[in-house]
Order: sequence, then structure tokens, then C-alpha cells
Amino acid sequence: MMKKFARVGLLVVVGLLLVKGMGRAEDVKVGVVDVNKIFSSYTKVTENQAEFDKFREERQADVQKKAEAADKEIKPLQEKLDKGGKVMKKEESDKLTAEIEKKKQDILNLQRDIYQELQTKNRELVEARVKEIEAAIAKLAKENGYTFVINKEAVLYFPDTADLSAQVITVLNKPAAVKK
Repeated sequence: MMKKFARVGLLVVVGLLLVKGMGRAEDVKVGVVDVNKIFSSYTKVTENQAEFDKFREERQADVQKKAEAADKEIKPLQEKLDKGGKVMKKEESDKLTAEIEKKKQDILNLQRDIYQELQTKNRELVEARVKEIEAAIAKLAKENGYTFVINKEAVLYFPDTADLSAQVITVLNKPAAVKK
């Protein structure tokens, strides 16, 4: 449904620009890009993914280590509660139960915090690459006189000559190729 609205909106914009004096249809140069292909072919994305995977593994190992330490602290408390809970004063039993629950909650909070940290880092990395991709597309479009560059998913038909994806990938990966 949203894609249909996007296509209709695109057609309306193109029509308005043509009517408003942008020029004849022959003066309009439209390019198409496959954003998903560009994203997956961009070397910085691959590098970022490796960096993110390492970061994620470190954080998960940290959480695992802390969870195991908490389990070691909880186990004797739970055993004490299980064995002496019936003969123990209610205050002492409640205190042990509260301590056990606090330790469990601390681990759950840590897991949640790490998950949010990972989500934030991943989003930051993706947004940075998307901005670079958008900038490369804009630069290529300006240099080659394109009036519009449209995501391939919003286009029903286009000639292969209108696909700028390979050129954008080359522009983006050029600094990485020079380093090698």
C-alpha cells in the first residue's frame, strides 16, 4: 500500500516539475539505484559488521560472565532459603528472597542495557553508511546531470543504462581500493 502511494507521489512530483517549467521531458534525466545492492557491496558496511560483531561478542561475554557470577551468589542463598525457609523467621526469609530477586533483576537489567547499547551502536553504524551512500548518489547525480535518482524498488521499468548502482559502488569503494 505504501509503495503504491510512493509511486503515485513520485509520478505527481515528476509531473508537477515538468509542468512548472523544468523543461521538456527530454531534459529530464532519471537514474535508478538498487540501494540494497549498494549497501551490501559497500566495503565499509562489511568492515562495520565485523567491528559490530566483535563488539557484540565482547558485550555478550561480559553479560555471560556477570550472569554466572550472579548465579554463584544466588545458588547458596537459594539453598539456604530452601533448607531453612520453614524454620527461619519471616523477616530473614523475606530478606533472602528480596536479595535473590534483586540479583536476578540486576542481571535482567544488564541484559536489557546491553541489548539497547547494541541496538544504538548498530543504528549509528547503519545511519553513517546510509548518509555516505546518499552523498555518493547525490555527487554522482550532480556530476552526470541527473535530475532524479530513484530507488529501484519504486520503479516498474527502467533500461539497464539508467541503473547507477555499479557506479555508486565504485565511488564508495574507491578509497578502500586505493588503500590496498
